[in-house]
This record gives sequence, C-alpha cells and structure tokens, in this order.
Amino acid sequence: MPPFTVKLCNYCSQQGNLRCTRCKKTCYCSVACQSEDWNAHRHMCKTCDQLTEENIILRSVTWRLQVNNGDVTCSQRVYLRDLRKNDITKGMEIQVSVVELHSPGRFFIHVQRPELVEALRAITVELQKTNGGSLGTDYKPDTGEVCAVKYSLDQNWYRGVVQSVAADDGNANVLYIDFGNEEDVTLDRIKPLAASIEPIPPCALECSVAGITPVTDSWMGVCCMAVRQLVAGKSLTLTVVDTQENDRTYAVDILLTPIGKQLSTFLMDQGYAVREDVNKKRAEQDVDSLVSASLENFRRQSWGKNENMEAQPPDPLTQGLGDAFAAMVTHLQSPYDIICQKLDNASVIQDLHLKLRDHCSQVPASQNFRPAPGTVCCSLFYEDNQWYRAKVLAYSSEEKVCVGYIDFGNSEEVELSRLRSISSELLALPMQAIPCALAGVRPTAEAWSEETVLMLRRMVCNRFLRVEILGEREGMALVAMIDEASDPQGNVAEMLVATGYALPSNHQDEEPTTKGQAEGPAVAEKLQWTYAELPTEGEMVALVVSVMENPGEFYCYKYNQEGTDLQVLAELGAELKRYCEADITPFNPSVGEPCCALFSGDGAWYRGMVQGVWAGSKARVYFVDYGNTSDVEPAHLRAITPELLKHHFLAIRCWLAGVEPLSPQWSAESIGRFQALCVGQQLHARVLFITERGYGLELDSSGQNVATTLLSEQLAKAPGQSQAHAKSAPTSINTNASSANQTNDISTSADKFPLDWRTVELPRNETFQPCIAAVVSPSLFYLFNPSHVYVERLQSVMMDLAVYCTTKALPSQCKPMPGAACCAQFSGDKNWYRAVFLETTETEASVIYADYGNSEKLPFASILPIPTEFLELPFQIARCALTGKEHFPSVWPVEVLELFSALLSDGVLASVQDFDGNSNLLSVTLQIERGGGHLNTMILEGLQSTQTGSAKTSTPRQEPGQTKTPIIVTAPVTPATAPVTPATAPVTPATAPVTPATAPVTPATENLVVFLGIIDAISCCCALQVTALWQCLGQCNHLFCFLHLAHCVCSIF
Repeated sequence: MPPFTVKLCNYCSQQGNLRCTRCKKTCYCSVACQSEDWNAHRHMCKTCDQLTEENIILRSVTWRLQVNNGDVTCSQRVYLRDLRKNDITKGMEIQVSVVELHSPGRFFIHVQRPELVEALRAITVELQKTNGGSLGTDYKPDTGEVCAVKYSLDQNWYRGVVQSVAADDGNANVLYIDFGNEEDVTLDRIKPLAASIEPIPPCALECSVAGITPVTDSWMGVCCMAVRQLVAGKSLTLTVVDTQENDRTYAVDILLTPIGKQLSTFLMDQGYAVREDVNKKRAEQDVDSLVSASLENFRRQSWGKNENMEAQPPDPLTQGLGDAFAAMVTHLQSPYDIICQKLDNASVIQDLHLKLRDHCSQVPASQNFRPAPGTVCCSLFYEDNQWYRAKVLAYSSEEKVCVGYIDFGNSEEVELSRLRSISSELLALPMQAIPCALAGVRPTAEAWSEETVLMLRRMVCNRFLRVEILGEREGMALVAMIDEASDPQGNVAEMLVATGYALPSNHQDEEPTTKGQAEGPAVAEKLQWTYAELPTEGEMVALVVSVMENPGEFYCYKYNQEGTDLQVLAELGAELKRYCEADITPFNPSVGEPCCALFSGDGAWYRGMVQGVWAGSKARVYFVDYGNTSDVEPAHLRAITPELLKHHFLAIRCWLAGVEPLSPQWSAESIGRFQALCVGQQLHARVLFITERGYGLELDSSGQNVATTLLSEQLAKAPGQSQAHAKSAPTSINTNASSANQTNDISTSADKFPLDWRTVELPRNETFQPCIAAVVSPSLFYLFNPSHVYVERLQSVMMDLAVYCTTKALPSQCKPMPGAACCAQFSGDKNWYRAVFLETTETEASVIYADYGNSEKLPFASILPIPTEFLELPFQIARCALTGKEHFPSVWPVEVLELFSALLSDGVLASVQDFDGNSNLLSVTLQIERGGGHLNTMILEGLQSTQTGSAKTSTPRQEPGQTKTPIIVTAPVTPATAPVTPATAPVTPATAPVTPATAPVTPATENLVVFLGIIDAISCCCALQVTALWQCLGQCNHLFCFLHLAHCVCSIF
C-alpha cells in the first residue's frame, strides 16, 4: 500500500486542510495559526513559479506519515521554535521547584501545576511507545533540533535539544528540555521526534537570578553549593522579573522563606554577587536587538543565494608576553580600545592590497552574492575606493551591510554591490590588526571622556611607536606605548597621567599573560578546585581541630589511621616550596582566586584563597588546608598551578550545634573551656546542619558531649533561651531525681530524641512485596508492616501520649538526628502521634508517622521529645537496610539515591537475610515482569559509576576589618575523602493519620486522585505501586521517577 498523506497544521500540528495562498504547499488549520507561524514561514515561503522540484522536496512542510506495523514516523525536523510557548509572563508569582542548578546564572525549574505533571506523564509514555521497540538508525540531527534521546542512566526516551554535534566522533551534546540536565550521547541514541508527540513547551524552564552579576568572571563553586543547599527539594515562591531570548528564558528572584530574604539579596550579602549595571545590561539588550534585526534582514532575501560560508576569518597574529615591536595606530576608540599594525609587516600588507585589487577586478558584481554575518569578503572602502579584507558584522537593511576591516580595525556601512567573494589564497595571511589596551591608566570618571580620547589621538596617531606587550585584559593585549620620535622619549600612559587626563592604574584588573605564545594575548588555563566534605546522613566521623576561633567557628580535618592524606599534605608542602622559590613572577591577586602564600608564622608556603585586597597592596589570604587567615605582602604571593590544586582543600569550616553564647560574643572563659575539650583531641562528630556558616556538628570528646558540657557549666545557652534562664535552670540531661508527680517524671527523663528505638524484626528468608514508607538511603529506609496491629495497646499509648504532649510546656531546644524518635503533632487533626525524623533543617523537620506510614514537614514547635515508655510497643514501620551495608559509603551520591528510590518503588520483591540488632537486612530484586535484577548489585554498580564525581562546600568568608588570632594545631590529621554532594532525604506529602481502630492508609494527594482517575481500571495492587511512585515523583522531579511512573502505567495498560 502506498503511503497516505495527512495534512497537518504547520503551527499546531492539528489536522489542517487550508493552504498558504502564496506557496500553495504549507497547510494550516486556521488563519490564526498561519499568522502566528508567518515569522518563521516567510523565510521559506515562495510562489509556485519560484519553487523548483528540488526546493519542493527540501522545503515542503507536508507531514508524511507512514504506517507500518503500527510504527508512526515523521519526516519533518522539529526545533524549539516549533514548540508552543509557556504562558509565564513578567510579574507573575508562581510556586516552583528547582530540578537542575548549574549556577545562579543558569538553573531549571518545574512549575508546580497538576496539568504540567499530566502533560509530562503523557509525553513520556508516548515517547516510550514510539521509540521503545525500534532499532537505532544513522540519523544525523541538526544543532538546535528537538529529538527523542535515550538517556544513558535509565535507558528510556526523553525530549532533548541538540546543542552541538561531533559527527566525526559520532556523538552529540543534548539538553533534556523537560528536566534541565545535559549529557553527551552517541548518535544511535537519537531519533527524530515522532508526529504523535504533542509540541508542548519545555517543562523545565531555564532561569537566572535577576539584577545581579558574580563578583568574579564566573559563579564560584562555593556559591553554587550554598544556593543548592537553600533550594534543593523545596517548594519555592518565584517572581518573574523579566523574560529573555524569545520568551524562553526568565530572569527571576526566589523568596528564601527560612531566612526571610530574596535569593539575590542573600547572594549580595554573602559577597558572592554585586548589583548588575542597568545601563550596561540595557546596552547589551540593545545589541541583542540589533543582532536579531540584522539576522532578520539577512534571512529575508537569502534563500538560494551564495552565503559565502566557506570564507571564515583568518587566524590573528601570534604575540607573546614581553614582545616589543614598532607599530602604527590605525584605529582608536579609547585607551582601552586601540588597534595597531606592525611596521615590519608593511610590505606584506602592501602586497596583499595589490592582490586584492587584481582579484576584485576579475570578479564581477553578483546579485546572488549575499555573505552571511561572520564570514569574510572583499569590500570597497568609501574614502579611498580601494579593496580591503572585511568581515561581515551585521545587515543594517536588506541591501546594506556593516563590515569591519580585519587588517585595520575600523568599520563602515556599504551596499551589497560593493562586496566581492574572496579566494582562499587571500585568507592565508593572518589578520594584521592587533587589538590593544593601554596599561597603567584608568579613567578619571566612570568612563573615558571625549577630551581624553582626543588627547590620546594627538599623542599616538600618525606616529611611529614602540609597543611592548605587558599582559592581557579582556581578550586584548595590555601594552605600553613609547613615542621614540619625541625628545625625550615619552611613555604615552605616563603623559596622560601627568596632564590629568587619566589616573594611574592600581593593576588589580591587569592580569599578566603567563604563556609564551597565544592568539593575540594569551589566556591562562582555568583553575578548578574542590573542598573536603563531611557525611550528612547521621554517621559519626573522627575529626581533629586545626584552627579554633570559638564554638561558633572552628576548622577541622578528617582523621584516619592510614595517614594517606597526611602524606599528600607533606608532599604538597615540599612541592609548594620548590615551585614558589623557583618562580618569582609577580602575582596580582583578585578576590576569590586561589594562590600560593607565604605564612609569616613559620616562613613556609601554603595553598590559599584571596579574600580581599587592601589599599596598602596587602592581600587577605585564607589558608585552605588549615582554616586560618592572614594579611600577606604581594611579594609573598605566587600564582598557583592546576597541578597544585588536584588534591581537595582540607580545612572544613564547622560550628557547634545546640549552643549559643550567653552574650552577643563568646566569652574568653567559654572559648578556653571549648579549647580544652577539643584542641589536641580526636573528636567524634555527627553533622546536624549545613548552612552558610559551614557544618553544624554534634561533638563528643573523650565520651563527653561538648555542647552538654558547656550548657551544664553555664558557659553557653540553648538556642532561643534567655541568659537568665540559662544561668538559673539546671540542665535536664543530668537530672535523675524522682518526683511524686508522674508527669514531671516523664518530662525529666525524656527531654531527648532516642535513636535506639526497637524496630520489629521481620521474618527471615520469606519473599514478600514490601510496602515502602520512606527512603533515606540504601543504608536506611522504612517498610510499613501492619501485619500485627495491637489496636487496644496502640489506643492506650495514643491516649497517654496525648496527655504527655498537652502538659509538656515547651519543645526541646535539642535538635534531633535523622532516624530519631519523637512525638509529632499532625497538621491535619492537631493530634499527637509517634514519629521518626527523616531530615531536619534549622526551622523545620520532615517526619514519618511511625504507626501509619505517611510523612510531612513540621515546624519544631509541633515536635516534642518522646519518653522511653512510649517506645515499648514496636512501631508499625520497620527499619531496614540493604545487605552488604558494610561496603556502603558514609555519603551517598545524589544520583545513586535517586536511582535507589526509583527502583525500590518499581514493584520489587524482598527477603530478610539477617537482623543486625538495629535494622532488618534485606535482599531486594525486581519482579520478573519488570525485567528482574538484583537491586543490591545495581546500587553498588551505580555507586562505582559516580566515584569520580566531586562537589564543593562553602568557603569561609570574613570581613576585612576583622583580624583574628587563630589557634593553629599541628596534630597529625588526615583530610576528607573525595567529596560527594550531600543527599537530601526524600519527603512525601502527609495526610491525616487514621485512628488506631481503622486500617492504616498510605498518603494521598489531590493530584494523585486526579492521576488515579485516569487509570481507574487499575487493580488495587497496581494502584499502590503508582501511589509510591507518585510520592517519589512529587519530591525529586527527576528523570528516574518519571521513567518508572511511565513504565508502571505502560505495563498496567
């Protein structure tokens, strides 16, 4: 059967039987769709007599569907412009979640709308259905094309836009437009988007924080880490400040509810960003508008013309640091924008002009010649009517073009008739124009004045100058210019300063070029570094203090007995000494840049980070392997090499959790006691918080809880406690006296959150399908186990619990650990229930209700310590871990956690292999209809694939006026292992816990009801699977969850 033709609207992809009256080929469903599509269609729309047979084949937008064994394929390529636009507009305030964060200047969000989730579900299912059964092809995608891409981690298909193609290597870089993540994939994993896929807008919206720019050239890693901690896994209120790039990217600001600030304000307060220059931004937007208009002018008449794409600009002249040569200025805009030519090349340039004249006399003018922006051609200069090499900069109209003369630096607007194509021989000579900036000067105001520019022209134009290359700035050679013809010889920069037209430069923005050769001025290799991290899932870790300020700020090393990192530190010291004593090149420090610095205390060289540069030329340096800070002379600084940055920075900034100073500042007595407890001791620590101040730790020194010791000795107070109360009230931790009042007895014995609550021991070696209640990691997750519900005993416990909680005066000031038991007041009915912590922040906690299996986030005001007598009846949730936990890491990569959560929810079978006294150790496999496979093995393989990843923690920042005298400890320590991004425990929406008399229920949401209504033919068992998947989906919004949700739905139907 021959293929049949279905006429579809070129704009909305619905059936369209109307044709464009001009080209008679493109179909539409209505006049409205034709009007919306005209901006794109007009570039290819030709009248019937203009269309050759070849053009009809290439430009026809008739959708041709071929049905073969149920497979539907489409012959038309799809681009971002073909997708519908979002309805997000300037000034809107919406609830979102961040799904991918590269930096504050580029991150992706999901708008929290039920229709978005449903649309994403539908398109994911359709992609699997369309592409799942077909084999890979040799499809060659275009840059900017939207394709179906097979994701490497879960082997499922998603929409991705091709950002670049390396045809020789057979791969392409793609951005998954519905999730915001990127990866390189082989071409056999890319297919054209099928016609059945709805052209819905990208579900992941690209955003940037509005109104700010980074203090350095790019966003620092510590800044990105701090922002990630503030926004990850949270529902955020976002305000759209502006729209950019064809209404597909957004400038936004985000309200950080826990700290009561906008994200832009937080970044400026922390010194990561500065307010954006509005005038500069407006100028950039004007340039963008001009560029867009230029491209429009070029494309309007370019169909079928010679676009000169083979004539690319030649290489620039190669210059090296320290080169000196005779030159003449050919173009000048300001002291920071000068173009000069080498006098030694005058004969070469003259010969080039003769060849250009001969060439252009033999090449006639052609109406078919329409060079594209960025290409090089020959242009007839208006002033002397001679031919020169010129680069096409922009189209000012359909018939006029702005060109830049690549050998002289000036530009002008010419008619297309004054342009000729250029031969490859004439492109062999490098560009003769050398862009320069005058060293040693800066403007007297915000910008260079016209008087200064006029004076500079008098000094340098029509003169022979000696030019010396001193360095590089913003892609231009930083030079000194000497007028050798004057008597005495005059330095141009010095003459500008002496006459008051310029001020001397402080050189902070003038970075010397360190490479011997470069294209134009050389640019140094970008430096990268990492920081040591601590595990964040409640594990104890051994630490040694290196620098002590007070309990609110101190620096530690990780300690291990192997001493591997200690050996690395010793080798670093020797290598730093050799390098810094051999290299005496001056170093101009800039804030946020790593360096080598000489510590005055011992005269040795260490790695450092520049935190400030003062007027007296000293630099404030933070020693990244120890934690102390010092002012260093410029002569005692050296540029650092990438080789010296291979090992992560060792010092870890910390603060003691659970205590505050009695007065605004820590007293000398408190600091002395803290020092006596911690300095020179091997400490055992557990991370409770991560903030911009570093890690908030619970510390244990020689069996003593450090925070408890400071509180009991009245050297500190609990957070939020008044000073008077701290000094008058005894600590409840050491109170063992009995009381006649039973309620008071309970209160004094239970002012804590126990971690050692008894979990039910599940039957061993029996295969069952687990009901997952919550997942923290493969080392800790919870099953709902309502097989033996002691209703009467549970009712009695609930009644006693209600009495206790209503008579308890205040919540405990002690912050709990994940996995600890507590009493929690459910937001749905305001009743108190037994619960377990999943994760905590400074203001709230996520808990799972231990007898009902649902979870929610609560403020600490709704949480109380639980007495041990309320823990005698086992919880209805069972604490579990995968077998082989002795091989598990202390910190899990985020990717592995997401994979584990998704796989665990995808219809698994489990059997209990052992009970280690704390957790049920499970062996978990996927069901046969899900493909089988051992989950324990999958997790270990996923862990191995992420072992090369690393992340960064926050760098301590310090005001210039605060000079500290740290206590430096030289005890042998070992730094942290390879850093891994801390995982965030999944949290699912809560519903009201049912009364003990009824059967326990799993949580549900309004969105889930809508979704389940769509698939109401699903059996009860399958509905429970979808419910668990929905809980995971609502929290992480990542590829894994959508994959398994779609997979579950497909298998059900």
